[in-house]
Amino acid sequence: MRRFSALLLLILLAAATAARPAADLVLIDGREIRGREVRREGGVYLVTPLEGGGVVAVPADLVREVRVVGDEPLPAPPPGLTLAEPQVLAGVEVQAPRTEDQLRVLGEPSRFQQSPIDPTWRPTSAFSDEDVLADSRSTWAESPIDPTWHPTSAFSDEDVLADSRSEWAQSPVNSSWAPKDGFARD
Repeated sequence: MRRFSALLLLILLAAATAARPAADLVLIDGREIRGREVRREGGVYLVTPLEGGGVVAVPADLVREVRVVGDEPLPAPPPGLTLAEPQVLAGVEVQAPRTEDQLRVLGEPSRFQQSPIDPTWRPTSAFSDEDVLADSRSTWAESPIDPTWHPTSAFSDEDVLADSRSEWAQSPVNSSWAPKDGFARD
């Protein structure tokens, strides 16, 4: 009896896994990977292929879509429920108010108050078209010193600091030396 129940359990398990719908992972380039199971963990899709028991990891950036495929019809709904569009089960059908109907009670949308002063207005003379504020506008004061002046050297054209400048000392080792193979024949 125990062997029979274990055999029955194995048969039911095999039938359940064979009847399970497969999943397709469609990549960006159009290729498809079909598997028994597809799940996403972080930025990676893990696909269990139909044949074999390994798991294939595919980066989520390479996946265009995930599809469930299979020839099986959808399972039957629980008792008392049906697979259909939403429907009214009791009472009168209630239509939810549209957004514009809900916002109509608030009135016109708020706006900024118009400024009492026109910010684009420029005063002009009543007698001519000249700019009456030209004399009152601020300008930069002229510098008391010439900013383009460069001092001239008090010394002659020769470099008077040449003797006091430090220089790198001559290296005691010749830096142009390159190693050679001592075993090479000439």
